[in-house]
Amino acid sequence: MNKVLYVFDFEKLDDFKHQFSSRNFVSIAFIFNLAPNIDDINYLDDFVDNCIIDITVLALENGDYRLFTERYLYTLIERFKTVEFSINSKTKVAFLTKYPYIFDEINEEYLTIKEENIDKENDMLMDKTDVAPIPLLLYKQSLLEKILEKYQIVSIGSFFVGKDSINYKLNVENIKGILIEQNVQYIDITQMVYTFALRQDLILVFEIFLRTIQSKKKNVHFLISEDMKEELQKYLPFTFKYDQFFFNTNGDTEISIPEKSLSLSRGLTEIIEHLTSQLKGHEGFKRDFSFNLKKFALLNKIKQRKIFSVFLTGESGIGKTEFAKILSEIMYPGQTLIKINFGNYSNEGVLNSLIGSPLGYIGSEEGGELINKMKLSKSKVILIDEFEKATPSVFHFFYELLEDGKFTDRHGTEHDLNGYIIVFTSNISKEQYLKVVPDSLKSRFDMVYRFVNLSDGEKIRFINEIAEELINKINEDTSIKLQFADVALRLNELKKYNNLRSIKRKVEDIVVEEYYRKIEKNFELTSNHLGDNE
Repeated sequence: MNKVLYVFDFEKLDDFKHQFSSRNFVSIAFIFNLAPNIDDINYLDDFVDNCIIDITVLALENGDYRLFTERYLYTLIERFKTVEFSINSKTKVAFLTKYPYIFDEINEEYLTIKEENIDKENDMLMDKTDVAPIPLLLYKQSLLEKILEKYQIVSIGSFFVGKDSINYKLNVENIKGILIEQNVQYIDITQMVYTFALRQDLILVFEIFLRTIQSKKKNVHFLISEDMKEELQKYLPFTFKYDQFFFNTNGDTEISIPEKSLSLSRGLTEIIEHLTSQLKGHEGFKRDFSFNLKKFALLNKIKQRKIFSVFLTGESGIGKTEFAKILSEIMYPGQTLIKINFGNYSNEGVLNSLIGSPLGYIGSEEGGELINKMKLSKSKVILIDEFEKATPSVFHFFYELLEDGKFTDRHGTEHDLNGYIIVFTSNISKEQYLKVVPDSLKSRFDMVYRFVNLSDGEKIRFINEIAEELINKINEDTSIKLQFADVALRLNELKKYNNLRSIKRKVEDIVVEEYYRKIEKNFELTSNHLGDNE
């Protein structure tokens, strides 16, 4: 296979990153989090091909899963031909002792890197090349008391059970409950670093655990004492992105802390990251949207563009509306998506229904649907559904809106939509789009994209995620315990369908059917037992 393992010195880590600045640096824990089973590797995104995966932690684990780990690495290598691997020089021998057959070439030229070999022109912020780093806030130990007066902070130790011994057990089952019930916003991981000094076999488990917390609550923030930053980097060099301090060096001025909502000026990377993970399939669209969103963020910042518009076509139920919902929830959590459906309008008075009737007309005091929904929601994502059913007057309205970034209602009030993202959706074909939508409006859309049906692999992943989430909720809230294996075969048959909404209902049907089957089975066993006693 001719797979190379790059060996680096921790002291030269930055130089090593610079040498491969065009590659994505990720830890093996990040890959495990995306694909926990070997079969899941086939569904990993194409970005893995451009990765350097650090496997340092595999030399430190306790060895209980050596066979799985070996098979996992072999499968990664076979599936992604250009993927590369790296390891800290201090753990190289331990790793090769455990896994002597995986790599047939060991490259140690990065143990000592001469300054002149570094390409200064290729120097870039690592945040740009890291894949999904975990944001980490720093605090000064001397200011901890002041921080605790203002913020609800819990230690990572809150998520353990059995804390009376060295045998740590993560309270994975109750993560969500702890996060929600205690309204956890900030988690201090300083003690975790001290644990690594005693139990290096837990490093891999801990990183997966931190990402699990992230998946359960998107707006949670991790903290660490400033004096432990370098120590943490030794154990997890590719995992974290270091943000700012809670307080400045004087301790009297508070540094701004990330809010729940994200924005184009702050949190652009997080928006793209969450969208990529939550929207199933449509990889080409997600790549194009990511670029166009970055483009819009820049143009909006320099006051060259007010509105970002996306026109999506494709069959019903394959993710167009879901995209708008996900984007709105990521950027404006808890806020209602502003949705307008022209399928609900009659041809008569469509524009009045949208932005209100002129003064003196019946209903003029009520305003229009768009205006009213904008008042009720702080979301800046607008979904315009069934846009092909709009009238020429509405087409002209949006032509002006996308051009100017604002509109004037029938009462003469100006509404500025600076920073808004408008998603237009339609089931029409490409030919119909060219025929129905005026050319003057087509040229105003920032993106026009046709959604296609998900691949079988993408649908299987979607099906499994829906099923696992439902099964977990049933197991948490009822005495009946379901197993995914009980429904796996029937779920696999659902990949023949394309409509995701329909697939979701069918998944629910299968799981609920299994739930009541188990109830009946338990009842029969109980009845038979009682009969035996008689």
